[in-house]
Amino acid sequence: MIATLEPAATPAANRILQVAVIEDDPTLRLFLKKLISKPGGQLAFAGAWESAEAAAKPLLETRPDVVVVDLELPHMCGMDLIRHLAPRMPATAFVVLTIHDDSQRVFAALRAGASGYLLKSSKPSEIIAGILQASAGGAPLSQEIALLLIQSFQNPAKTVRKRMPGLTPRECQILEMLSEGMVPKEVSDKLGISYATVRDYLKSVYAKLHVRSRTEAVIKYLDQTK
Repeated sequence: MIATLEPAATPAANRILQVAVIEDDPTLRLFLKKLISKPGGQLAFAGAWESAEAAAKPLLETRPDVVVVDLELPHMCGMDLIRHLAPRMPATAFVVLTIHDDSQRVFAALRAGASGYLLKSSKPSEIIAGILQASAGGAPLSQEIALLLIQSFQNPAKTVRKRMPGLTPRECQILEMLSEGMVPKEVSDKLGISYATVRDYLKSVYAKLHVRSRTEAVIKYLDQTK
């Protein structure tokens, strides 16, 4: 079942929606192409790419109605692509299709400009329904994701350490996650940003704290935020 954050209008009769796909798994990419191209439906296949870099230029040129995006892509991640293109393509709905079902990643995707968030475990009919809802102005969510968001609002917020002077909120957030035992790749996955972006933040932290390693940075962070 697909939930939606807001009422969606019914797509105009006989309106064929152009739908593009960004997915690095060739089997899933072919499946989505066949699903979207199914005869007699309201969708038309507008192209598929295996990376964000390959998709960016043609998407800006063709501006399809909906873009289905995986989050885990080689090089630039799907989150960064949405953040880059959504402001430049206001008439296009970006729908995430992923295996990841944690609330932080969902919130990050919606903040980046995604119109919906579907899991790859969704039924084909649910994926089609989500695409149609997004194109009509809705915000489709897999049922599991809708429940996850409700629980995240109901559960009390985790106590966060006070901010460390001289560091940005994001830098403090990354150090907090590292202090909990995460490695940079896990931090990038949790925050929905690329691994390269996390490394850039860490370089900035090292310079500001005058340290040379993650361990030194975490120790200094813990000492100054007790």
